[in-house]
Amino acid sequence: MTRGFVFAASAAFLAACTPLGLYYKQGVTMQTAQDTETECKVKAARDVPVRQVTRILPRTRVPDREICDADGNCHIKPGYWLPPEYITEDANEDLRREAVDLCMRKRGYQYVTLPACEASVVKAVVPTRTERLPRLAQNSCAIRLEGGGWQIVTP
Repeated sequence: MTRGFVFAASAAFLAACTPLGLYYKQGVTMQTAQDTETECKVKAARDVPVRQVTRILPRTRVPDREICDADGNCHIKPGYWLPPEYITEDANEDLRREAVDLCMRKRGYQYVTLPACEASVVKAVVPTRTERLPRLAQNSCAIRLEGGGWQIVTP
């Protein structure tokens, strides 16, 4: 077995176990929910544009180290300075995310996270992509389908 195969299999397994987070409004189609979210993201991008800021983390000193061999002979390895780090980030990212959330809530959606369904539930249902958001219950869960998409299940 190659490392690449093991990595790909591990990634696929983890993706199957990942919870599903989505904006939910009972009865709407998945396409309508996705379209509404896209509209809200475009509005948020227009209302809260990217604002790049650069932070400078000061340089740091790596101290001297004493290095000894098995015979007890020691010498000092001199320390050195690491250069400063420059980090560029979008200062408006959180505000833009909040703007999307506000837009979606104004349109009647709420953000929900559904856990991955247990193996027994996955085996008991016929895999069918969810096209319309169903009524949710405490035990609702999601199944990641091959080829993309999700199936929302209430066992």
